[in-house]
Amino acid sequence: MLRDPRFKRIDVSPITGALGADIRGVDLAASPDEETFREVKKALDIYHVVAVRDQQLNPHNYQAMAARFGPFSGNPVHAPMEGLEHIIQFIREPSDTGKVIGEDWHMDLAWMVKPPGITMLYGEVIPPVGGDTCFTSLVHAYRALSPGMRAMLHGRMGLHSGKGVFAINAMQSRLGLRKDAANAEETEVEHPLICAHPVTGERYVFVSSVLRSISGLTEDESRPIIKYLMDVATRPEFHCRIRWEPGTLTMWDNPCVLHTALNDYTGFRRVTYRTTIEGWAPVAAPDINEAANTPLAALHQLNTLELAA
Repeated sequence: MLRDPRFKRIDVSPITGALGADIRGVDLAASPDEETFREVKKALDIYHVVAVRDQQLNPHNYQAMAARFGPFSGNPVHAPMEGLEHIIQFIREPSDTGKVIGEDWHMDLAWMVKPPGITMLYGEVIPPVGGDTCFTSLVHAYRALSPGMRAMLHGRMGLHSGKGVFAINAMQSRLGLRKDAANAEETEVEHPLICAHPVTGERYVFVSSVLRSISGLTEDESRPIIKYLMDVATRPEFHCRIRWEPGTLTMWDNPCVLHTALNDYTGFRRVTYRTTIEGWAPVAAPDINEAANTPLAALHQLNTLELAA
């Protein structure tokens, strides 16, 4: 297995050529020193999805550990565990049938003004086979677009809507919802279609399953473009697949990826815990012709050197 030599305190092994890495050699519950913790965050910035293996977490030390990554984002839909405001438990029993939560390609809470920057999912009870999570890179999706498509999308906003979110989640009988969760149905927010990552400066396409229209176009005109962007974003060469093990903590750079939960473990129990770390209001990427002269471009060059160090 290839090991990334840029990391000295943890073992980081890429999963695919597009994104994703396994991390071993760190116990996050044991409050690792700042240099080690910084390497974990650096791996997340580079690979966008990391599976930290062999963790010993419970809901309480999980919430405490997650707080080191930043303030919690809050969740306007799912009810948390009792006494743990920021931890949501997902349970699927062997007798459960039908769709699993998150079965379609999506971004977590894309309809929030500041979608979560990091989503974390910890596996406590994992099926012996099945239940993987697939991710796909919105950075690679941007790179795959033609210059003409990039130019057409640059500077435009996309309208993301929470309509339908409550109904999808309400179908899950074991998933608790907040009393005001139905308010998500009325929520709409605009985000730039072409964004720049605040740490790395990488450009990515901000497309999601709840993107309804594009500024300057009608919904009917927007629909084929949105479908095309989703088709590009979910091309298999942009994927990585996390194979879960008990004690795996998977973290992802939520605005830069889409993900889907695979429903192939009927007859087995699965228990996971999720939390989300506050992100940023998506920032429009500079114009392509001006990028080299912008502060963001200079920041990207600086961060690239730092990440490569």
